[in-house]
Amino acid sequence: MPMYTCKCDGCGKTQVIFRHIASRDHELPECHGRMHRIVEAAAIQTDLPGYQSPIDGRWVEGRVARSEDLKRNNCRPWEGMESERKEAVKRAEAADAEFGKKIESGIADVYNGMSAESQRALAQL
Repeated sequence: MPMYTCKCDGCGKTQVIFRHIASRDHELPECHGRMHRIVEAAAIQTDLPGYQSPIDGRWVEGRVARSEDLKRNNCRPWEGMESERKEAVKRAEAADAEFGKKIESGIADVYNGMSAESQRALAQL
């Protein structure tokens, strides 16, 4: 929502108000009479300020450079604790599944390496 500055002609006091563009001049605040809206330069931050990468110490300037820095160092942006927890569970489940496959493969290798007589004896247990 846009921010507007209003000024009192009587005392010079200013006040910042937040309004939709369509209602920017409706019901302006009052001080020593009705205040009027004044035009000021917009304050816009279009990009991230520069910083030194904590990963490799390079200087990072802007969002694109930040994304490249994260990608170059095999990292990803922080998305909050709940998201991190879900990612950790997902990775743990994938590791467990991979471990299970290796165990099954190892058991199959041992079984297939047994003599037919040993396999029959094992099947009777």
